[in-house]
Amino acid sequence: MQQRTKLLVGSLASSLGIIALFAGISFTSALDLARHRIPSLLHEHNQRLIETLPKQPSLEQIQAMLPHHGTRSDSLSIIDTQGRLLGITDKHPGTPSPLVYIDSEYLLAASSGYTTIDDNEYIWVTTPIPDSPYTIVNTHHNARVGLREFMKHIGVPIGFAALISIWLSTWGAMVISSLFRRLNEQRAQLEHQAHHDPLTGLPNRDALSNTIDTTIAHLDSSKQTLAVCMIDLHQFKEINDSLGHHCGDELLRQVAIRLSKALQTPDQAGRFYGNKFAIMLTNAGTATIDAIAGTLLGTLENAFEIDGRYLYIRGTLGIALYPEHAVTAPALLQKAEAAIFQARDNTQYAAIFRTLDNKGAAERLGLINDLRNALRDGQLELHYQPKLDLRSRHIIGAEALARWTHPQHGAIPPDQFIEIAERTGLIKELTRWVLETAVQQCAQCHASGKAMKISANLSAINLHDDELVPLIASLLKQHKLPAQNLVVEITETAMMADPARAKEQLRKLDVLGVSISIDDFGTGYSSLGHLRQLPVDEIKIDKSFVMDMIASEDDASIVRATIGLAHDLGLEVVAEGVEDEAILKQLSDMGCDIAQGYYIARPMPAADFIAMLEKTDDLAEDKPAAVSR
Repeated sequence: MQQRTKLLVGSLASSLGIIALFAGISFTSALDLARHRIPSLLHEHNQRLIETLPKQPSLEQIQAMLPHHGTRSDSLSIIDTQGRLLGITDKHPGTPSPLVYIDSEYLLAASSGYTTIDDNEYIWVTTPIPDSPYTIVNTHHNARVGLREFMKHIGVPIGFAALISIWLSTWGAMVISSLFRRLNEQRAQLEHQAHHDPLTGLPNRDALSNTIDTTIAHLDSSKQTLAVCMIDLHQFKEINDSLGHHCGDELLRQVAIRLSKALQTPDQAGRFYGNKFAIMLTNAGTATIDAIAGTLLGTLENAFEIDGRYLYIRGTLGIALYPEHAVTAPALLQKAEAAIFQARDNTQYAAIFRTLDNKGAAERLGLINDLRNALRDGQLELHYQPKLDLRSRHIIGAEALARWTHPQHGAIPPDQFIEIAERTGLIKELTRWVLETAVQQCAQCHASGKAMKISANLSAINLHDDELVPLIASLLKQHKLPAQNLVVEITETAMMADPARAKEQLRKLDVLGVSISIDDFGTGYSSLGHLRQLPVDEIKIDKSFVMDMIASEDDASIVRATIGLAHDLGLEVVAEGVEDEAILKQLSDMGCDIAQGYYIARPMPAADFIAMLEKTDDLAEDKPAAVSR
């Protein structure tokens, strides 16, 4: 029975039950009221009768008066002081007077009472006649009224009350059931949102992972094979950049529809993240890689019509098998994603995961999922490498460098996990964390009176992110940090990947007030002349030139020429890779503005960097000792 029907039946039954209870109580109360009210009425009747008598009336006068004052249901009698009946006016001849059944002493002692004779109830009252030995007894025949007769009197009001009660009950049941329905719908909607991707409507990563684990639990006792597949869409970034995010979103929705139609129950597709879709295929033991690829990648063959345009995209497919490659959903998804990279490395459109003989390479594939968890669980931290102003000999800032200490593998080199982040699409989330942490900690230094500049690195992918500039603006406003205290470092390679796009983003950052630095200058294909067209504030000479400038005159000439040309363009110069005092002195003689390297200080946690600033602000007085790498 539906909830609404249950509520309606329950409310109607309750209403009718209350009305029936009210009628019964009313009927009982009416009977009790009559038994209590009639004696007072009889007393009043006797008093009026006595008032018509003369003073000190005789028995004959009283007896003569009785027949004229009786009523249809009353009997008047006279008794003397011994309780003898001296006169009766009876409306029911032939019926013994009920007074003969009452003890005379009780009759004289009590002023009222009632007695039952043959299922007939009689109520009587006694009223003494003043200045006379006689007492008037007024007896009322209290006819018993049944429920049927009672309902004749109150049936109409109770009927109206029943109709109103039924209407109110019905209305209340409808309102309550509607409220319950809405609450159930909201709960179902929240549960759906928690387990489904809001854009495509497909199960999200967690929901699909749970489904895979549940399916595996049912396969344990069988010999079935389960395949977990992952599709990485190509050209998705170009579509977002050239046509806008709304086209990219619509493309993902259409891909999701096609994948869902291509699958049969209980196979299931889900959105893993970004432009990746994960698919669970049951009973896939006999299917070949070509058959699986034909089914899944075949959904991408036809053009996608979006805003009047026909778009063609491709995809790379990675496959992991249960139980051959892994026995849990997270491991299968990880290996399916790793199979995508294996397919790309071999220029294939699809690949089944293969275990690598090289232990280091296998661990690198395992780090893909670990890095995602590290960002979620806060395993990363920022270290800061100080920058020394060669003119004032003061620390004027630091470069923020991400560090990752893996729970099992220990410290992971930055170049290794940053490459993983760029290849898996996690670089956006990683950069956001770096910027937020660096701005927050820089603001703390600024609030304590140490106006430091903090540098953060951006990748080529970040330069194509439309959310980058709004993010930086929001972080600066949130932490109340002046924009000039933040420096973004961009490599030549990243800048030259898409010069027009890079130029647009850099101009937005320049308008915001953020300083811009070109990192690893000299290793790419840009020139100082090209930099004149960009809002650049400083260049960082790559350490490969700085570290060997003492032994190599060619490197020293490159560094000297770069410093001179940069100063002619109004740019500051930062030299990386300062390893000893000789290099520091030579840079200072060349007119370099800022130095950075192990001779000045190694990268250190934020707390150590702040302690260093508090200990000394002038490295000219407290010259640092060389630190071996």
